[in-house]
Amino acid sequence: MLNTECKQCHKKWHHDNAKYCSMCGNKLIDEPEFKVGDYVVDDGSYLMMKVDEASDSVVCSKICYNFRYFRVSINFVCETGYLRHATPEEIAEYESALHFYKHGREPFEVKKGDLIRTPSEKITLIWNPENYTKEEFLDYGWKLLKTAEEIDEWLGADDE
Repeated sequence: MLNTECKQCHKKWHHDNAKYCSMCGNKLIDEPEFKVGDYVVDDGSYLMMKVDEASDSVVCSKICYNFRYFRVSINFVCETGYLRHATPEEIAEYESALHFYKHGREPFEVKKGDLIRTPSEKITLIWNPENYTKEEFLDYGWKLLKTAEEIDEWLGADDE
């Protein structure tokens, strides 16, 4: 689709992928502006992050979530031209993934002996971790409360 005329110099018929006017350099398309606290997604690299610092050309985040490989990285910088605002579903996935990260686990990694809260507010001890997937945590609202290692530490099970 061809861009309409430039609002500054009124030149018409720019190339399909032109972001700036070839005559005056004015921006032809409105790109989303990002501010601190926004959740953003880079679909090309499968990254999702909460913006900690922002400028016109880059955003920075202390924690970044790779939604393809279910990994969390720290201290990430991304050019704004590749970003879009995250949907509410993506934000929920990001927050859930970070919850696992804060407990020392990869996103949606559960082990035998972990403690979770179900949507009905029941607390359950996991015996068959293969039955607990990312979808259950996102679609049904399950929440990791404590890892098996945290429970062992609290109980003093490692003390001899």
